Amino acid sequence: MPLKMFLKTLTFVTLIALVQSCASSRTSGWFKSDNKVELSAEESKKLRSEALVHWNKRHIKEDLLKAIEVYKTLSLSTTKNYEYLTRLSRAYYFLADAHIDEMEEKKKNWEIGTSYGEKAMATNEEFSKRMLASKDAKVEDYLDLLNLDEVQAMYWTASNLGKWAKNSGIATTLKYKTLIKKLISTVERLDPSFFFYAADRYWGAFYSVAPGFAGGSMPKSKERFEKCIKKAPTYLGTKVLYAHYYMVKEEDKEGFKRLLNEVINSKVNEPSITPENFIEKKKARKLLTEIDDLF
Repeated sequence: MPLKMFLKTLTFVTLIALVQSCASSRTSGWFKSDNKVELSAEESKKLRSEALVHWNKRHIKEDLLKAIEVYKTLSLSTTKNYEYLTRLSRAYYFLADAHIDEMEEKKKNWEIGTSYGEKAMATNEEFSKRMLASKDAKVEDYLDLLNLDEVQAMYWTASNLGKWAKNSGIATTLKYKTLIKKLISTVERLDPSFFFYAADRYWGAFYSVAPGFAGGSMPKSKERFEKCIKKAPTYLGTKVLYAHYYMVKEEDKEGFKRLLNEVINSKVNEPSITPENFIEKKKARKLLTEIDDLF
């Protein structure tokens, strides 16, 4: 290797190492123990019904907070708590995304959501056993031990961790990018249609935001977004992301307006994500008010 090229490579590697050494750190939730709660079968049934009522109104902040508190109690009442842990991971993601404006508060909730997702992944006994046995465990090295049952946990862990890392600076993003990408890739391999083709939605955003040297590609971004819209047209968040990331970067003002107006005027009826679509319409309206700043 020529000396000049060697020095450039050395400088780049040194810079990356320096940046990563400044990354924000967090305490993972893999094996964190919590105080248990004793509930009778009747009490558990009543709480599950109560939680679901509030969960179905999660577009209202007060209801989402009530659902979270009940799911916390339920998660502490049984060792078979995967369902509650994944629901909590998703709930904290939605709380930060839909109901909180201040970034530090958003990050706090995304971090909590990440921890619940990690705890849910650790309910897989083989995965947990291998993680505990390794002194320098890298989560991404053991994800192949997880299966279809853990797809929800992996996706919501990646979603929370990705948001937390991105808003914690470039150093933190670099520190966790490999894990996040491996989590999403594993979700896509096991269940490509999960949560309305969430993996395609993720890659659509990733390819539009990442610089070229880090894998960014506008044609790939468009391909993923278009595929997601075609396969899962009732999830309005895809069009909002498409407008916000791809159309803004491409300086396509008309495409931006078209997509957001399609969201606002949509009459889709998808009961399982009615709260999400309600919030996405709010996001679309807000983005349209910012159009002169974005273009």
